[in-house]
Amino acid sequence: MTRFRFLPFLPLVAAAVVMTPLAVQAATVESRAHAEKGIALYNQGKPDAAIAEFRKAAQIDPLNADYHNDLSLVLQSQGKLAEATKEASLAVKFRPGSAASQANLADLLQKQKSYADAETHYRLAVRLDPKNAQYHYKLGLSLQAQKKLAHAERELTKALTYRPKDVEALIILTNLLREEKKPEEAVEQARLAVKYGPGNPDAHLALADSLKDLHKDSESVKEYQAVLRIKPGYANAAYVNQCIDYLKDRRI
Repeated sequence: MTRFRFLPFLPLVAAAVVMTPLAVQAATVESRAHAEKGIALYNQGKPDAAIAEFRKAAQIDPLNADYHNDLSLVLQSQGKLAEATKEASLAVKFRPGSAASQANLADLLQKQKSYADAETHYRLAVRLDPKNAQYHYKLGLSLQAQKKLAHAERELTKALTYRPKDVEALIILTNLLREEKKPEEAVEQARLAVKYGPGNPDAHLALADSLKDLHKDSESVKEYQAVLRIKPGYANAAYVNQCIDYLKDRRI
């Protein structure tokens, strides 16, 4: 099971108004113990038990954003998106200044195709952590899904400013530029994708398609052939072969 890093825990604050200092300390210790047990159980491959522990922590310390966020992450890992979204929303409510919590909620909304709402929270994450390449990248995907192509291009470009060798981002930007009818720029980004990911068949496919747009047929065929050489069982092999046959028979 994938191990993930949880956010640091926060001490109970708001409840201290109605609890004595000793009661607050006891509650904090108890809730933290449940949360730490939840982390251990999750990393041992026991997500259901981990969920139960995080729920106990959140019940004892309901204003602690970290407990809600961590519970959301475990629920999300089990495909329980509605419950995970509810917990992520509480995490954001109790600590709106956390970029990680905003991004977690945005991820969940994105998975449920609530792209406009996801965009809102990705923008908040970017505002809180403007040099985080992943946040710009995901915001770009959300914008692309809404066909806001120019804005998506801008965010993906920003993501590459902070992480220039991100092959996946380069491939997506290439395809976005093709959609915007910017073939020369698409080829430029695709060449970078192949440079940084020479063994990535998707990078070669992006370059092949971009070169085909510019009628650079011989070079395009070589890139299509590279896709099949790198991965003979490529999922889009039928499309690749069609492109090769088309270029060889009708253009070259």
